[in-house]
Amino acid sequence: MAYLVLARKYRPQRFAEVVGQPHVVHTLQNALRQGRLAHALLFSGIRGIGKTTVARIVAKALNCEGEDPAEPCNHCSPCREISEGRCLDVLEIDAASNRGIDEIRELRENLKFRPTRGRAKVYIIDEAHMLTREAANALLKSLEEPPPHVYFILATTEPHKLPVTILSRCQRYEFRRIPLALLVEHLREVARAEGAEIEEEALSLIARESEGSLRDALSLLDQALAYGVKTREELVEAFGLAERVLVESLARAILRRDLAQVFRLSEEAYRQGVDLVYLAENLLLFFRQLLAAKINSGGAEDLPPAEAALLRELSMEVETEEILLIFQHLLRGAEALKRSPYPHLSFELTLARLCELGKVASLREILAKLETLAQTEGPAPAASPAPPERSPENPSWEAVLEAARKEKPRLYGLLSVLAPPRQEGERFILAVPPGSLLAEKDLQEEVQAFVRRKTGKELLLEERARPEEDLRERLLERPEVKETLAIFGGKVAWIKPHNQGEA
Repeated sequence: MAYLVLARKYRPQRFAEVVGQPHVVHTLQNALRQGRLAHALLFSGIRGIGKTTVARIVAKALNCEGEDPAEPCNHCSPCREISEGRCLDVLEIDAASNRGIDEIRELRENLKFRPTRGRAKVYIIDEAHMLTREAANALLKSLEEPPPHVYFILATTEPHKLPVTILSRCQRYEFRRIPLALLVEHLREVARAEGAEIEEEALSLIARESEGSLRDALSLLDQALAYGVKTREELVEAFGLAERVLVESLARAILRRDLAQVFRLSEEAYRQGVDLVYLAENLLLFFRQLLAAKINSGGAEDLPPAEAALLRELSMEVETEEILLIFQHLLRGAEALKRSPYPHLSFELTLARLCELGKVASLREILAKLETLAQTEGPAPAASPAPPERSPENPSWEAVLEAARKEKPRLYGLLSVLAPPRQEGERFILAVPPGSLLAEKDLQEEVQAFVRRKTGKELLLEERARPEEDLRERLLERPEVKETLAIFGGKVAWIKPHNQGEA
C-alpha cells in the first residue's frame, strides 16, 4: 500500500478530534442536537486548519445511523463511505477547477433527487471564492431555498472575494489559527505515535514555521521524520531555516548599531544559503515580539522559556520608540526585498540604514532634559507692568491696530503681520517686505489716510527685506535652542516671533 502522509493519516474523523476550533465545534454540535443546523454554511480561515475536515464530519453526523446526532460513530455504513470518499450523497466540488456556470447548472439539476442511502445530501464546495460571478449568481436560488434534504457547505480562505449575496445566505464560521502551544502538543502526540523522539525545541520551531496551520505543521513533521531529525540543529540543517541564534545576533547588533557585526552576520547567512526574505521576516517577527514584551509583561508567554527570557532582557535595554522605529524600517525593507532583483544588496542596505538610525530618546527623557534646562536658565523674568493707556491725542501703534481691527479688517490683516513702525518726529516709518499688497498705490493711500486720521501723523511706507535671516542667526546662537536641537536631532524650519518687535 502507498505511504499515507501524516496530514491524511491523522485527519480528524470526529468532532472530538478537531484541534484548536472549540468555538466552531461547540456551535455545530448544539445545532445538530437541536435540529437547528442551517442548510447553507460558510467555513472561512487560513489554509490547513480544518475547514474541509469539519465539513466532512458534519456530513457524517447528518447521515450517521448512530444514536448521538452530534457525533458520528464512524462504524456505520454511511460514516465509513464518507471517510473513504465513496459516498454518493456527499459531493466535494473543487471550485478552483469547477468554477463555471455549466458545472453549477448540473449541480442544480441533481438537487431534486433524493439521497441514495443516507438522510441528507451534502455539497462541499472548496475554494468557493474561485467561482465565477455567473456561477455564483446561478447558485443563489439553490442556496436560499434548497430541497429539505440538501445542505451546502462552502469553504474558503478569502471570504472577502465572495459576493455579498452569497455571504448573506450562509451561516458563517470563522476558523482561527491554531495556538503555538496546542500545535506543539499535537505534534508531540503524532511523533510519539510514529515512534519518533524529537526535541521540544525542534517541535516548537516546526509549529512556528507552520504559522498556525495544522496541515503545514504535519507536512513539516513528515519531512523531518524522513530526514531523521531529532534535534533543533538537525532540523535547521534539513530545512535550511534561519537559525534563531542568527536572528538574535542580528537583533543585538542592530540595537548596538554595530554595522561591522551586522555585515559579517549578513555575509555569513548569504554564504550558508539562507533565504534572505525568510531571514528578514524572522527578524521582523523578533522585533514584533520584542515590542510585545516591552509594552506587555505577558507578551512572551507563548514562547519557549529561553526566548521569553531573552526578550524580557532586551526590552529593559531599549525604549519603545526605538523598537517602533526599527520595526517600521524593517517592514519597509522586507517589502522592498521581495521586489528587488538584488536581494543580498537590498538586505544589507536595510541593515545599514537601521544601524545609522540615531539613538531614540524616550519622551520622558526629553521632558526631563527640558525641565533641567529650564531650571539652569533660572526663573522666567516677571512680566513688566502694562504701560499706561495713551491719551487719544497721542495714540500708540497698538491702538491704531485695534481701531483697524474694528473698522477696517482688511487693513488690520495687512498691518498686523508687519513689525511695528519706528517713529521719527511727527511721522511713522513702516517697513514693508517686497511683494506685499501694501506696495499697491491705492492701498498705500488708504492706509496713510487711516493712520493720519487716527494719530494726526504721517505714515511713510519703506520697502525693506525681512530680517528673518538675522533673527535666525541670533536664535541659533542661544543655548536653549542648541540644546533642544541636539535632543530632537532636528533643524529650525520656520520662525514666528512671539513679540512682533523682535522681528
